This record gives sequence, C-alpha cells and structure tokens, in this order.
Amino acid sequence: MNDYAISLDEIVSWLSAKKQSLDSAGVLHAGVHHARVSNNPSAFADYDTDIGIGRISAWVSGEIDFHVLRRSDGKNVMMEHLDVESLADPMLDHVFEKFLQTMANPDKAAI
Repeated sequence: MNDYAISLDEIVSWLSAKKQSLDSAGVLHAGVHHARVSNNPSAFADYDTDIGIGRISAWVSGEIDFHVLRRSDGKNVMMEHLDVESLADPMLDHVFEKFLQTMANPDKAAI
C-alpha cells in the first residue's frame, strides 16, 4: 500500500465541508461516495442544479477533478484537473468557486 499525504477520510470531510458554500449558489449536494480503487482510493461527490450536473472526484494521491455538464444537452462545460499535496492548497478554493459558478450558469462557461 502506498503512503499518501491525503487520507480518504480527509477527502470525505473536505467534500462534506463544501456543503455550506452550495446553498448560496443554489447547488444541491447529492452525496459523497467512496470509490476504492487498488492502491489509490478515492471519493466523489455529485451536485445538481436545474441547469447543471457536476461531480468532484478526489484521490488520496492528490489528484482532483472538477466536472460540469450542461443538463439541456449533456455538453461538457467544465473539466479541470488539479494535482495537490494537501487539501489546504489555495488553488482548490479557486477552482471550487469556478465550479460553483459553472454549476449555476453553465451557458456562460467556456472550456
């Protein structure tokens, strides 16, 4: 088993803590799920609005994906990948804000 700086519990806590930011953006948090894969366990959270569908996936290796689809046609309007050493990385907050904005208005997003 590999030793990673980020634990699965930390990922789940980080995803759950983001719930507070969602209400003001009108984004529904549809749950956090574990997806244990070999030596690189992960968790993901699904998000919904009337016009967007989103998912944030995070692996203990520090890889994090932010993905948003426009509900009306299923078009991918945001796909951003980060590699971080810690969930305290300021870039995570920046990309999470972009994720919320895209979820709230996927028609204004540009990939």
